[in-house]
Amino acid sequence: MFKLNLKIALRNLWKNKVYTAINIGGLSIALAAFIIVVLYVSYETSYDKDVPNYERIYQVGRSLPDFKTEYTPAPLAKAIKDHFPEVEAVGRTKSIPFEFPITTDHGRVYTTKALQLDQETAKMFNIVPTNGPDEEKDLKLNMYIPELFRKQLFPDPKTTFPQFVMLGPKAAAQQEVVNGTIDRVDQHSNLKFDIIAIGRDIAFNDQDYGTNNHNTYIQVKEGTDISALEKKIDQLYKKELIKAGVPANDRRIAGRSVIF
Repeated sequence: MFKLNLKIALRNLWKNKVYTAINIGGLSIALAAFIIVVLYVSYETSYDKDVPNYERIYQVGRSLPDFKTEYTPAPLAKAIKDHFPEVEAVGRTKSIPFEFPITTDHGRVYTTKALQLDQETAKMFNIVPTNGPDEEKDLKLNMYIPELFRKQLFPDPKTTFPQFVMLGPKAAAQQEVVNGTIDRVDQHSNLKFDIIAIGRDIAFNDQDYGTNNHNTYIQVKEGTDISALEKKIDQLYKKELIKAGVPANDRRIAGRSVIF
């Protein structure tokens, strides 16, 4: 009985080739589109899921009249930490917005993703370097490279750290120390870098509310009302601008604080 029904079905499909092709083609396209959408959504919503407490980590940004931006003033992070007990950790990052060479005995490699971040951000995103700094004693920035980039700078797998490198063009190269490596692949993370400098305070020379060149991340306590916290951070941000003496016109340009 099944074979008979199958033959009848195939015979009817063969008789109506155009109609069959349209239906099968449409179904295939719809199924392919559905799979692509599912894969895209899954990819975009799984950033940093390997990070402990990732569901409680948010980025603070600013909403301007025409667009939103992730860049914030450096002092905002400390103000948030000091005023809101529901925020259990606050961290900052600062990217280097230009390409520069790194020279070793093995040759020269150009970095395009240099990043500075403070120790709180490193903890939040589970960035654990080898030969890490003593958090209580070491105030300076310490430089590290991910393992994949290490293979370009130091091809010998037996290379030990720290290692000296030269940063910048030959005429004005500056000697720096790479303290260790980080076993981390950042293709699916909000923090992407091929060289990173970690310090207790990356904004020690930059505490101006008129300069928006840092990224601010917060980790909140469980059960925190994010909408309410966003409103409180916005109010704090506006008060801080006034306290810092930012002119009224510039305060309008600064927009309002938001949580991503």
